Amino acid sequence: MTTAAAVLMGATACVTPSTGPGVPPLTDSVWELQQIQMNDGTVLTADPSQNYTAEFADDGQVFVRADCNRAIGQFEANDDGRISVNLGPTTLAACPEGSIGPQFLQAMDNASFYFFQDQDLFIDLTADSGTMQFSSTPAPALVGTLWKLQQIQMNDDTLLVPDQPEHYTAEFLEDGTLLVRADCNRGRSQYSTTDDRGLEISPIATTLAACPEGSIGNEFVQALGNSAIYFFQDGNLFIDLAFDSGTMQFSTY
Repeated sequence: MTTAAAVLMGATACVTPSTGPGVPPLTDSVWELQQIQMNDGTVLTADPSQNYTAEFADDGQVFVRADCNRAIGQFEANDDGRISVNLGPTTLAACPEGSIGPQFLQAMDNASFYFFQDQDLFIDLTADSGTMQFSSTPAPALVGTLWKLQQIQMNDDTLLVPDQPEHYTAEFLEDGTLLVRADCNRGRSQYSTTDDRGLEISPIATTLAACPEGSIGNEFVQALGNSAIYFFQDGNLFIDLAFDSGTMQFSTY
């Protein structure tokens, strides 16, 4: 963050919320934290910014990533710029040294007023204690994208990486159908999602061709069948598996 940006941030606490053409909406974006400027002069910088995000949904839910932890909550935002956030339970992973995850979560719970300036989102905290600054990235959609597997990271430290990612794909259709390519086999299933990003996939029926040595087709199908929660980061799709057993990472095709 440049010095000029920090000065700008400190000078905008009384700016009226912007509206009209060219102003980004609060929803339909993934907001990446840039910094938290406290009014005692402390500046907390998000490094990297994509590890600290807030996504405000039209139904009043907010999805927060605070470094290695995640939280889901509720928010209310008014046309006059007032905003309140009530976060629910948070995962309790131990993040690396230097993480500002706890401070970010506390700041979100203290949200009081929001406005936009130069396409960035600013959220003032209660008691005039500080301001958060975010930049936006478009919110990806689960449906309507052909997702290409990048890796499956299991929580026993096993890492499965496809030699040809384009041979391992998942496509979620609007009618609840899931189309799968698992190396030399094709599959089909049904899926359902919940408002809090839950993902359930029915048993996947696939063809039974014998794929070449080194294929991870079986592991890919098994992991998809264990899907529990999905989320987005940097335009990529991540699917956490049931029982905290691992995470799948996909990119757009």
